[in-house]
Amino acid sequence: MTRLRRATAKDGPAIRRMILRERLDPTSIHWQNFLVAEEDGQIVGIGQVKPLRGCRELGSLVVLPAYRGRGIAARLISALEAEAGLPLYLLCRDRMEPYYRRFGFRRISFFAAPVALKLKLLPVLPFRLFGLRVIVMVKEQESAT
Repeated sequence: MTRLRRATAKDGPAIRRMILRERLDPTSIHWQNFLVAEEDGQIVGIGQVKPLRGCRELGSLVVLPAYRGRGIAARLISALEAEAGLPLYLLCRDRMEPYYRRFGFRRISFFAAPVALKLKLLPVLPFRLFGLRVIVMVKEQESAT
């Protein structure tokens, strides 16, 4: 049975290894921002909400390959969203857009993104020449109609 819990200081090295192994953004890795999914004493999934100036960013979502397809990432996203509230932003490769759309995130333009996310995106813009496209997505509260 997989359980979610707040990360502790001793989880820091495992969190860092998982992020580096998946080649995710290695900046702003503060264990205090993470939830971990644990099974039989092993961390099998991680995710965090990064508090940025003017917004909160869902990030560093990783599930070990052997544990994928079990809904662990979905549980992490749901729990992190419940803690952080909305709006919640994320940066991801464009190929991940359909995945995050399932959770109510929608793509927004670079120009509509909060300043903190624009600053994070600037260094990766040149990589578009090599086919690497990073997009901004947001999940906002639904308006009552």
